[in-house]
Amino acid sequence: MRTFRTLMMATAVILGALACASAVHAQTRAAAPALPTLSDDERGDMLSDVELTRAAIQVRRQALVTAVMDLDGKEAEGFWPLYREYRAAMATVNDRYVKLVTTYLESFDNLSDSSATGLVNDYLSIERARIDVKSQFVPRFGQILVPRKVARFFQIDNKLDAVIAADMAKLIPLAR
Repeated sequence: MRTFRTLMMATAVILGALACASAVHAQTRAAAPALPTLSDDERGDMLSDVELTRAAIQVRRQALVTAVMDLDGKEAEGFWPLYREYRAAMATVNDRYVKLVTTYLESFDNLSDSSATGLVNDYLSIERARIDVKSQFVPRFGQILVPRKVARFFQIDNKLDAVIAADMAKLIPLAR
């Protein structure tokens, strides 16, 4: 049986992975236990862990992108500042997702209909914001890279995000 602290620490690791794909695997149970409320100190510790993990994983994400992109000197000079701007914009959106998941984990066991509707609407808004960020940056990357490399970048970005989504799906219990 998982304790709330263990579940929240696993969540911190997975949510940190929103900055990069990592091989985080969590076991799930058919029936998740009821979760106690976090103290302010525990919440602060968890948020600190999330930020440290996200920063460390961002470095790994950038290393993966570096390996795949095969940029020449001129391309790299324009790509990396724009990449950092893109990741900062995505981190802002992902911060909303961290908050959404944290809220959900505190109430999934006894979720009201109105709360469920609000969480679903918030999730859809976050997904739209992710698409909006990508839509804003595709033409900007296109000013620096040939279309084939723009496509390659967004393919690797999508693959890294897909790994994260799969890891999240393993961790997050279904609403009851």
